[in-house]
Amino acid sequence: MWARSLARPLLRAPLARRSVRPLLRYASSGPPGWNDAIPLPCVDQHELRERRVMAGSARAEAADDELEILGPEPSYTKVVSGYKVFRSDQDLRLDYGNVLSGFQIAYETWGELNAARDNVILLHTGLSASSHAASTPENTTKGWWEDFIGPGKALDTSKFFVICTNVLGSCYGSTGPSSPHPRDPTGAPYATRFPILSIFDMIRAQFLLLDHLGIERLYASVGSSMGGMQSIAAAHLFPERVARVVSISGCARSSPSGIALRFAQRSVLMADKNWNRGFYYGPDRVPPHKGMKLARQVATITYRSGPEWEQRFGRQRRHLLRDGASPSQRAPALCPDFLVETYLDHQGEQFCLKYDANSLIYISKSMDLFDMTDDALAELAETRMQAHGEDGNLPIETAHNRPRQPSRPHITTISHPGAHEYVPSLRRGLSRLHAVPVLILGVQSDILFPVEQQREMAESS
Repeated sequence: MWARSLARPLLRAPLARRSVRPLLRYASSGPPGWNDAIPLPCVDQHELRERRVMAGSARAEAADDELEILGPEPSYTKVVSGYKVFRSDQDLRLDYGNVLSGFQIAYETWGELNAARDNVILLHTGLSASSHAASTPENTTKGWWEDFIGPGKALDTSKFFVICTNVLGSCYGSTGPSSPHPRDPTGAPYATRFPILSIFDMIRAQFLLLDHLGIERLYASVGSSMGGMQSIAAAHLFPERVARVVSISGCARSSPSGIALRFAQRSVLMADKNWNRGFYYGPDRVPPHKGMKLARQVATITYRSGPEWEQRFGRQRRHLLRDGASPSQRAPALCPDFLVETYLDHQGEQFCLKYDANSLIYISKSMDLFDMTDDALAELAETRMQAHGEDGNLPIETAHNRPRQPSRPHITTISHPGAHEYVPSLRRGLSRLHAVPVLILGVQSDILFPVEQQREMAESS
């Protein structure tokens, strides 16, 4: 239902309504054959945004009125209030050897907790989402899963008590790179002094929240995208506390293609001079808004598909012919010209000042590191054991004694996914889920989490 809603025909408005501004014509002020420079409003937009940031008046904005017709989208807003906060003073031992000295988790709830405290659904978020999955009396803004949370909806709040947290490492109320470093005498943010996190670290923080709320067992662990990873990880770490798992367009092992796409996003972000190795906080600094916009454009491509682009935009140009103009007078533009380009430009523009750049870097890296094969779990447990003297409930029983698989040789053909050499290891790594009902949902045209990954996860869990 959700996937279908995103693929509804886009261009509902009449053509005249989509003609927002007249097409620019090129005029020459020089000798014959001499052309003036092509206008570049998209470049001007970066410079204008930087001036607004420096003046303290910047905010995420739509590019123009034309964007009214860009179709149904989830609502991602910069949440600054309306959530509850769980604070922990205890050290959180992290998988890659570091320790987080105290932390806080922002969360929101819907529905009522029953007397037995066994009607709880833990909803896990994607990379950039806040805890605001649906509107509440404290925050009436529509949430990113508004259509699925409420009485009679998929997550039926007349039956279930739904909890959604802002993940550790994020910037919407939970401890992350933009939070004050507890050992910095000036109270400056962590920035890139923040430790590397695993998906399992995020889950451990969430379950400390559940302990605080007196919740022993979940009715279900539910999530999409990175949330699907978390839903699987929760059942692996705490199989006795998770009764059911729902993973939507997630995976149990980040693929090389997914890693490559997220690396590209981090690369363009870190290349922004304003990133300053992560130390861009403070009144005299400018966040890396250019890199964030470009990174979001790359990400948006991975969240969509070729068939959806075709249905929503086709090859429609944003500037239509003027009345009486001939086709020869219609000049292409180097800035957003096709409607699909306009869409990407808008997605980047409305995101670039909403989300913390370091949070994107850290959390996307956590996604890359996620691997539920038993070989990877054993390696991670060994790293944790060396740092903390305990394995964090990561490995399965047979992982330590199995010889390590040789490196993958070069191959020239791709066989059925069931023939991938990591699949037996993935099946063993997911063995704790074999007694847990697991619902795996995917989208046939998904680029980032292809349906092949859903199939191998379903067959292995």
